[in-house]
Amino acid sequence: MIFKTLNLNNDNLYSIADNKTKKATNTYIEEWKDKGLLKGYFGTLAKNIYSRTRVKNSEILELLIYGAYIEEQSKLDEYEKQIMYDDINYYYSEGQKQIKKKKEISILEMALFLYLLDQPLYNGYTFKQNIEVMIRYNAEQVYKQCLINIMQGKENDINDSIFQNILKRQQNTKLCINNGKVSGSMDLTLIGLNNKAIVEGIKLFDKNAKVQFISDRCDNVTPMCMNMDKMIFNVNDYNIFTRYVGTSIKDIRKEKVKVFGLVQGVNAPPINNFFHWCHSTVQYINEE
Repeated sequence: MIFKTLNLNNDNLYSIADNKTKKATNTYIEEWKDKGLLKGYFGTLAKNIYSRTRVKNSEILELLIYGAYIEEQSKLDEYEKQIMYDDINYYYSEGQKQIKKKKEISILEMALFLYLLDQPLYNGYTFKQNIEVMIRYNAEQVYKQCLINIMQGKENDINDSIFQNILKRQQNTKLCINNGKVSGSMDLTLIGLNNKAIVEGIKLFDKNAKVQFISDRCDNVTPMCMNMDKMIFNVNDYNIFTRYVGTSIKDIRKEKVKVFGLVQGVNAPPINNFFHWCHSTVQYINEE
């Protein structure tokens, strides 16, 4: 629909959009505003184009592709968050059960759930920022392919195999389930959040608890995870330990580390110095 609406070619791609196209684009932006979608980088980009009278067709193409991704994500937001809440709440309960005290198991309060979502993930982004970065990257991939097709005089058709392969790769990056094996950024995000939820559940009954790092010992396990397997950490005090660091086998080395509590990527899973899907966990230590 976007491609047919703009009808771009190599001659008008970088030309100033005509009044009809600009007016139609402003209507899209107003609709996004009414839906509350003008946030972050996308919101800044849309508002900038809306306020200008002279906008290139290429800029409008980029915005409309970006907007398509934003709208699609908005349809998934509540569904994804409900799945995440149920998953995180399960591990929050499991953390409480590990202590094995005769206390009533509490469910995850929404305030704590939102707090966990707002904490840095394995890559330093919050959950919201992670989604924004992924959408921006995915939209740029489609936009670049559109430019290549236009410059080569080819028709842009979302059903074309090139676009379908791009979309398939993007979907697999977000979440891919194949013969029981799960991968993707959502899986990695939940590994981190679920381990945080276990710790929060443990702290609910034992604020001075200790937990043990349990490596998944999979075929692709990193030296970092193997090295930390069975290490014990304080959840509410400083931890001083020695672990492997490095981003490749060539620069791997041991370093002494000091952190307060559990820090994702340092002494809390996922540990992703080498790229692989880390499925390590933490478990409560009953010192009695």
